[in-house]
Amino acid sequence: MGQPSDAELEFFEREVRPVLANSCYECHSVEAKKVKAGLWLDSRAAILEGGDNGPAIVPGDPEASLLIETIRYQNVELEMPPKSKLADNQIAALEKWVEMGAPWPEEEVKVDARKKAFDLEARRAEHWCWQPPVHRATPEVQQTDWPLNPVDSFILAKLEEGGLKPAPDTDRRSWIRRVTFDLIGLPPSPEEVKDFLTDEDEGAFERVVERLLASPHYGEKWARHWMDLMRYGEGYGHEFDYSIPHAWRYRDYLIQAFNEDVPYDQFLIEHVAGDQIEKPRVDPESGINQSLVATGSWWLGESVHAPTDVRGDEVLRMDNQIDVFSKSFLGLTVSCARCHDHKFDAISTADFYALAGFLQSSRRTEALMDPHGKIAAGVAQLEQIQSEASHLLEDAGIFDLPPGSPDAIANFDGGLPAGWSTEGFAFPSAPTSSIAVALGDAENPIVPRGVVHSGLLADRLSGYLRSPTFTLTEPEIHLRVAGKGNVSARVVIDGYYMHSFHQLLFGGTILQSSALDTGGKYEWKTLGGDLRKYVGHQVYLEFEDKGEGYLAIDEVSYGRAEHSSFNLLVPDRFDASSLQPYQKKAAAIAEGLPNAVRTLALVDGTPENDYVHIRGSHRSLGDEVTRRGLSALDGEELSVPSDASGRLQLAKSLVSGGHPLTARVYVNRLWHYLFGVGIVPSVDDFGVMGQEPSHLELLDWLALDFAEKGWSTKEMIRQLVLSRTYRQSCVADPANSPSLIEQVDPSNILLHKARVRRLPAESIRDSILSVSGTLNPKVGGGSVPVYLTSFMEGRGMPQSGPLDGGGRRSLYLAIKRNFLSPFEAAFDRPIPFTSIGRRSVSNVPAQSLTLMNDPFVIQEAARWGKQLLEVSGEDRIARAFEQAFARPPLEVEVEVFREFLTTQQESYQCGPDDERLWADFCHLLINKKEFIYLK
Repeated sequence: MGQPSDAELEFFEREVRPVLANSCYECHSVEAKKVKAGLWLDSRAAILEGGDNGPAIVPGDPEASLLIETIRYQNVELEMPPKSKLADNQIAALEKWVEMGAPWPEEEVKVDARKKAFDLEARRAEHWCWQPPVHRATPEVQQTDWPLNPVDSFILAKLEEGGLKPAPDTDRRSWIRRVTFDLIGLPPSPEEVKDFLTDEDEGAFERVVERLLASPHYGEKWARHWMDLMRYGEGYGHEFDYSIPHAWRYRDYLIQAFNEDVPYDQFLIEHVAGDQIEKPRVDPESGINQSLVATGSWWLGESVHAPTDVRGDEVLRMDNQIDVFSKSFLGLTVSCARCHDHKFDAISTADFYALAGFLQSSRRTEALMDPHGKIAAGVAQLEQIQSEASHLLEDAGIFDLPPGSPDAIANFDGGLPAGWSTEGFAFPSAPTSSIAVALGDAENPIVPRGVVHSGLLADRLSGYLRSPTFTLTEPEIHLRVAGKGNVSARVVIDGYYMHSFHQLLFGGTILQSSALDTGGKYEWKTLGGDLRKYVGHQVYLEFEDKGEGYLAIDEVSYGRAEHSSFNLLVPDRFDASSLQPYQKKAAAIAEGLPNAVRTLALVDGTPENDYVHIRGSHRSLGDEVTRRGLSALDGEELSVPSDASGRLQLAKSLVSGGHPLTARVYVNRLWHYLFGVGIVPSVDDFGVMGQEPSHLELLDWLALDFAEKGWSTKEMIRQLVLSRTYRQSCVADPANSPSLIEQVDPSNILLHKARVRRLPAESIRDSILSVSGTLNPKVGGGSVPVYLTSFMEGRGMPQSGPLDGGGRRSLYLAIKRNFLSPFEAAFDRPIPFTSIGRRSVSNVPAQSLTLMNDPFVIQEAARWGKQLLEVSGEDRIARAFEQAFARPPLEVEVEVFREFLTTQQESYQCGPDDERLWADFCHLLINKKEFIYLK
């Protein structure tokens, strides 16, 4: 507006400002203890900018002004002031003021509390994690003979700065036990220890590390770390804990990726956008598209089986997905910005919803894979046969279906409508353009024009037909279809991908086989039942042929056509028996084809941006936010294509040169797993509320070295475990006085010695299997059900597995969220609800009780003891110590255990070779603290 007149300013000061000050400023000014709804009313600029619900006024238009609506009490959900309505004359004054153009005197605006609360640029400039890593020179040290590589120089420089000396090297036995557990999660065998001890060459350390990195068990150990980050589970949790199908393929993907040392930049891209990679990584042996399998991680969270608010459920699911994504790859708590700008970090609410747009533009699916292209080769033959058979119909005449509905969502007469897509081999890439033959339907082989038919080539090909996402405008969706066998049609509402078991609670948005079996007729079917409460929601349609029948779709509509059902009659001029040779030939080829391999995946859907959810509520939308990266990471520069989700572009931006977080976060995780505490101890949070790095220069050096050397995880691990820092003893150098240690490094953050570390739950269980001789070395494959104790009961209870899990390693035990292994839970294996980069490590009575009383421990101790009987009596104690602790027993230990065996022999009144004696002896060894700790 122009310069306000004196009269207008006088009106404002006399009639308007007093009302604002007396009735509004308590909650909506810089003096407010807590500003409500993000709205300030103490300056014209703030009023025009507005708060969570948008601008407060439209100058000159009271009827369009939110402020006027609220003070009139026209909106029951937004009435201000909340305690009592303004007087009529006060409302009239504010209406007149807005109509005048909202005149306001020129005045110095007080300190803007909003800027104090959230200034993204200031936050970015003030905190170290937003600054790119800087190339650092290896520091000079006084004790020049100590470092074995640059890592040691950085560690030693900090110690010398504080006047501390590093601990001496640990003994070789402790080192090989430490490195073996750290790299493969299993104890070294006595033979492996002996080989290392007799190899006196300095290269012996390198040879041990190379052997361990080449072990297939290396991938198992490091996959388990990543499974914690991806909150890996095989059940949806909540009330029924239904199974997540094919989840184990993602676990096996991790094992293979770590074993093959897939570069981390590629590993990250595969997780975020493996479906978009132009040349995906295909396993030469299995033919599985590993890049696609990686996207299955987006499925692994919890899922409500009967959400009363489907869109709200989608919002919460995406919140969890963004939380997992941002913590795992960026070390940031982006989800803290879902309801408001981050309270501490340079992350805005708009940043959160910019990332949400990538997920909004994507779909979870059970993808179909064709290992080695065998199905594709067979399909090519079938297409040729189908084409030849269809030529027989050229003289059969015009053959169309009756007219469809005028309210069609999709009509296939003119081809596949824009945005519709197919996957797999059942549905053709285009509808029939003329009369055609369905080789997969012997009873009704004639297909009219304008039909998408999954049985054109065979009745055992699987595939999907999907619509674009659209806004539901009517309460019913109808299909004109013909179907037979194992087929389905579903309405996916707000991304809620429903399985058949959800029908029990959620209601019928899926038509299963029985409803779609039309006996060869084309019939109108209602898809989704009564959808009235979802009108206005975003939906898409998915038709699936599971390879045991066919589904033919002619039209999708909001209304039905006049003809509700009709048979297709073969024209009199055509002899249908002439098709039989083609059908037999096609059936023989189809019978020899393998089934498609199913895997969980994330694929592109209809590209769309998300909107800011005011206070996190999907019922209160703010501005649309373009899909992009985080503003503090120059995310606005990300170019997202209009015809794709943009996940590939996002992923590539995270591994571009100079990114301040990606490499730092990952190498810090490796450091944490090998040394017990990360350089940044809060491994999932590099933000203000996280902990400061103990060695920022070292972190930068590692991050840059990691990226420059090809993002190799094995190379980085090799460098860390071959450092002198990793070789340190757990006992400090005697030259370091206790008072100096207390003053300089009381928590051992500077690593003046190695940390005593407890084994993770999986390694404890796997060690027991290893020493008992029960461990099954098989790598990969389906999961083994958890053994259910008498206390594990409730809805969704799975089948119980064997007590020892069939000897499989712990990462192969099924992870049902409501039925987790009690043994592993006692030793702090996390509940898979969110990203866990740093496990809790407790020392509680339940752990001792578990090792003493768990039937699994007792059984395996007996098996171990039975094996020891194959060793001569004098050597049994020594052999058991070598197996359990990678060392021989001390003389005092031999005396103590001989006395124990004598006591047990008297108790059992048995001979020295009785299995019960040695079962008790082995049980005692398992209960020694040394069995579950590394030193």
